[in-house]
Amino acid sequence: MEAAALTESFEAHRRLLWSLSYRMTGCAADAEDVVQETYLRALERPPKDDTAPLKPWLVAVAVNLAKDLLRRRRTRAYPGIWLPGPAALEPEALAVEPPQTGFDLLESGSYAFLVALEKLTPQQRAVFLLREVFDHSVAETAAALRLSEANVKVILHRARKALVRPTYPSKAQRELTQRALMAFQEALATQDLAALEALFAPEVRACGDGGGAYATGKAPIVGAAAVARFFLGLTKAGSSPTFELRLLNGLPAQVGMWEPLSPQMAPRWTLHLEVDAAGRILWLRAVSAPRKLTALAWG
Repeated sequence: MEAAALTESFEAHRRLLWSLSYRMTGCAADAEDVVQETYLRALERPPKDDTAPLKPWLVAVAVNLAKDLLRRRRTRAYPGIWLPGPAALEPEALAVEPPQTGFDLLESGSYAFLVALEKLTPQQRAVFLLREVFDHSVAETAAALRLSEANVKVILHRARKALVRPTYPSKAQRELTQRALMAFQEALATQDLAALEALFAPEVRACGDGGGAYATGKAPIVGAAAVARFFLGLTKAGSSPTFELRLLNGLPAQVGMWEPLSPQMAPRWTLHLEVDAAGRILWLRAVSAPRKLTALAWG
């Protein structure tokens, strides 16, 4: 295949490759790297059969590159808690309501779902995403990952057992999350400890990921009182922050900026909530690692 024709075909599948790579790696910057490496592989070592469709070959290359990246990541010590990086999902996906059985792009790209995927091995993650989200057949998945069809079925069974399915990011869940975020910001602005603590479930947890560039705890903070005191204390560590609510990974999230008093504190972050059916906050996850914020526009 000529380079121009190959490039045109690749661009037609770029969005698919990025969507798959982002869900595989949990990081927009890593997904971009995987997509670019896939393109370079196509240019330098194109498939031998230039009459066959290019899409299956591109998907196989991308998913195996992402698996290699995950394996390398897991062999290196990480400074603190590893969290997924945020990204804005395709707008048309936001109208989707909860599926009855399967997994769609909105659900599989939600922040809580990306966190849940971290419990899977790279191989389980690849099989699960190809089969359950990207609608590959057992035969197509086996061919992409160079596995037997029997192995694909066994790995998928184990992945389903290991994965705890989070709450679907439906319209109702978006409304609950937005209300919780607005109340959270109001309680911080008024320094109202009681109001802040009342927003949390008793077993609430909070954690952050500074990627080694900024200070974060090595373990989650647990309990409503402890989490409330922690966030109130943070408000005294810099100038008045600028908050913006944006739709990230299918749910409202806080995008924050300020001028911290210490270079160990992050100047930018995103905050992602998980809320229960009553709107109480179960989890707060803050991302300030610079590489994980590259998919966002800052103004």
